[in-house]
Amino acid sequence: MNNIKDFMTNITLKKAAGNGVNLKAIKKELEEVKNKKLKIYGFIGMETYDLIKDKKIELPQLNGYIEKMEELNQIIAEKEEIIKKEEAKNKGKNICACGYKLTPQDRFCPNCGEEVPRDTVICSCGAEIQRGAKFCHSCGKSMEDILSQQEPQQQPVKECICGARLAPGQFMCLECGRKVE
Repeated sequence: MNNIKDFMTNITLKKAAGNGVNLKAIKKELEEVKNKKLKIYGFIGMETYDLIKDKKIELPQLNGYIEKMEELNQIIAEKEEIIKKEEAKNKGKNICACGYKLTPQDRFCPNCGEEVPRDTVICSCGAEIQRGAKFCHSCGKSMEDILSQQEPQQQPVKECICGARLAPGQFMCLECGRKVE
């Protein structure tokens, strides 16, 4: 209850310096107050729902809402079970969560753009190797070499004598205008 009192005392209308009301500031404050009100409604709803479920209070006028909530909880449980079964069924089969069939080389799903989690690495020879292996079982290349080839090569960052950082290929400093060699 103290939080609500503090909340109410913090709500004030600010006036612009000098002439009148700052409408933009008041609209922003109004939006914030409405969002806080919705949040409080949510807390009241959760508390009421929990009290009714625990049979600590009885509000017959809310029974229809409680029944709808129970139906939604059942649907949520069913959907979560379907997801769990599908993920277990598709584990290790190169199938994205969206259902798209992936190739071993895909790092991102071509259908939805989701990053593909991999326990394996694709060697430059095309072999699929477990991430914990030390060498490729097909060509003998070390895992360190394979991973370094797959990571984008970072060019060293150059600096101008003025201290500004220069992008790769930049021929002129954008800070001081000096030509960079």
